[in-house]
Amino acid sequence: MVAKTVAMSTAQLRREIKKAVDELPPARLASLADYVDFLNRPPLSQRLKTAEKAIASGKGVNWRKVRSDN
Repeated sequence: MVAKTVAMSTAQLRREIKKAVDELPPARLASLADYVDFLNRPPLSQRLKTAEKAIASGKGVNWRKVRSDN
């Protein structure tokens, strides 16, 4: 399975991962999709820079004006 990653090339590793995904039961696919989405997120430092630029350009929302309906 995927645990033998030390000497695998990128192509071999991708094939092993695809094979493991194909063997997963359908009930586990949503969880795997969430994890892959998490792995594809930009690094935190990049997300912080983007947020800081948005705030500096006035695109932020004042937290004091955000209300909950509860």
